[in-house]
Parts: sequence; structure tokens; C-alpha cells
Amino acid sequence: MSAFLGPIHTWLYNKIKFQDAMADEILHLAEEKEYAGELRNRTDTRYGVLEKGNLEDLIDTGNIHGWLQEKVSLVENRLAYVVTEILEPDQGRLSEVISVVREFGKRNSPDKDVTVRKAYEYLESTLLNGMPCDRVNEQIQETEDRLVWKQTQDIHGAYWAMIHGNGEHYYTLRESLMEGMFEGTGIEFHQIEDQVYELRRRLCTE
Repeated sequence: MSAFLGPIHTWLYNKIKFQDAMADEILHLAEEKEYAGELRNRTDTRYGVLEKGNLEDLIDTGNIHGWLQEKVSLVENRLAYVVTEILEPDQGRLSEVISVVREFGKRNSPDKDVTVRKAYEYLESTLLNGMPCDRVNEQIQETEDRLVWKQTQDIHGAYWAMIHGNGEHYYTLRESLMEGMFEGTGIEFHQIEDQVYELRRRLCTE
């Protein structure tokens, strides 16, 4: 069965699983704080769950692209719904969600000596940005100390709009995630314009 699959399919599925794990961390927060009762059950019932196991045992080899697109939508919907439901009664909870996501980023950080190029490749292999054919990120500039890219389209906002959520929360959480990822490394992440981002070598302050 695995003969039907290529490395790009495993690459994408790992990104799908990563976003699902992040949403699960936020669900744990909701359960610990007793926010939005039965939120996990409601989320599972509404959108389904991402199956556990090896990709080759799960995927529909007769419709690989369609199966993966379905899982992208599943985890995007779950994240949007969970965050929106937690914040609906109290927007002040956003700071707690941000903290959880930042800690998740810290636990999923690249090597502390990562280069700017490797840091960008790490993000590309970790963060879910639709299907590979969507070509969401476009690199603008690269030097040894700095890499700049822009997001050419917002492929996340529609999932939030469908449930009347605030799509800006997605980008707030993603920024926190990346800050956590690079906190212990020699790389800094910054948003420099709307949908334009940079990674740069951290200046030594000693």
C-alpha cells in the first residue's frame, strides 16, 4: 500500500498531525479550567477526529489528494471551533490560550544552533498551510542572517468565518507558536508587515 505514497504525502500528514496536537493542547486547557463544558465531545461530534496510526494504513489510496484535503479541513475546523468556543464567553481567555500554544512551541523547537535557512525549512515542514499545490508562502529575500517571506493568500480565515469566529486569532496563535519554537535558539521570528514575516539571526547581547 505504501507504494502509492510519496514523501510529500507523509510530509503533509505530519503537518496535519502537528496542528491536531496543538488543538488538543488547547482542549486540555479547556478541560482543566472547565471552560466550555463537553467541548471535546462537541468538537468530535461536529468535525470528527484524526485517526491514529500509520498513514499507509489509513489513507484512501484511490483518492490520496482528496483524503489529505479532508484531513486538512478537519484539523483546521477543529482548531477554529475549539478556540472560538473557549473565547466566546470571555475574550480575556485568549492570553491563556496564547500561553499554552507558546509552551507547545517550546516543546517542538528545532535545534538550538539552527541556521536561518534551516529554521525556515523547519517551519515549512511543521506548520500547516493548506495543500502543497496552494503555494501559500513565497520567499522574498534571503541572506545568511535573514530570510523574509510573505503569505500570498489567507487559507485559514474561511474556517473561522464559517463559525463566526475571529480569523485574526489564528495568526495571533501562530505567532506565539513560532516565538516559542525559536525562544531557545539563535533565531528570532518577527512579523514585519501584514502577511510578511522574517527570521533573523539573534543578536548577541553579551
